Amino acid sequence: MISRFTPESFAGTCVYCSHCMPCPAGIDIALVNKYYDLALLGDSLARKYYLSLEKNASDCIGCTHCDKRCPFHVDQSARMKEIRAYFDEKQ
Repeated sequence: MISRFTPESFAGTCVYCSHCMPCPAGIDIALVNKYYDLALLGDSLARKYYLSLEKNASDCIGCTHCDKRCPFHVDQSARMKEIRAYFDEKQ
């Protein structure tokens, strides 16, 4: 049986769909999340790519625009704080 990909089945999980865009601060939220998830999985290049982004989680202004637009109900504004702390800690 083929399982269906629905917002309900992935509630709270960023799937890099970019529905959260545009970000008022210019952050590519999907890529920031992707590099964070890859870093957590041990990808040694993820940090390099994250830091090469023009804007990253450190640039988040906490406006919650992304939270309101996410069909998967990801608390992206909180996740940006988590991501910023992770990459700041790894410096």
